[in-house]
Amino acid sequence: MKKLLLLVGCSILWFAKPVFAQQDAQYSQYMFNGIYINPAYAGYKEVLNVHSFYRSQWTGITGAPKSMSLAVDAIANSGNVGLALQVSSDKLGAQTNLAVYGNYAYRIRLNDDGSSRLALGLGVGMAQLGIDGSLLNPNDPEPFQPVGVQSTIVPDARAGVHFANDKFYAGFSADNLIATYINIDRYAFIPQPKPHYYLTAGALFPVNEDF
Repeated sequence: MKKLLLLVGCSILWFAKPVFAQQDAQYSQYMFNGIYINPAYAGYKEVLNVHSFYRSQWTGITGAPKSMSLAVDAIANSGNVGLALQVSSDKLGAQTNLAVYGNYAYRIRLNDDGSSRLALGLGVGMAQLGIDGSLLNPNDPEPFQPVGVQSTIVPDARAGVHFANDKFYAGFSADNLIATYINIDRYAFIPQPKPHYYLTAGALFPVNEDF
């Protein structure tokens, strides 16, 4: 007899100084794109998993946000290690952000069959931050406003923890742990990356015993 299960998930995001900070790209399906926000998610499905998401908001408006994420993850060492490679791109008006991360998760067994695990994850990579001054059209131009493309590449790291069993999962993570300390003041119009903190949780509920 099969059970029809309902997957319910939620994500909470805190921003550090959001008015002045470079914000992460926003997605609406974090339960299917966990590696984007938490490196400990690597290997969660315990199969070779390739997934990609694209989001275009405010269609028809000039400079509307466009975001993309592509990731592949798998397990190693009998499921005790998760590995992932993730690429993301975000464009908002004149600003662009391209990032590449390699992720490692150490997955601790909490029961005999390994169906319940606590994963500790670390991701390291590089982010290219840029702005196209030709797309800026202010009423009152500021001093040192770029007239062309400015960009810089900064190293970055992120970390997280993720718990999962057959019926429930929860995680906490933080990103921009290194990029926030890189001095990019010479690029006055490129926002300084700031840490973002994510709390996620979800559960499977049986809704029909006969389906």
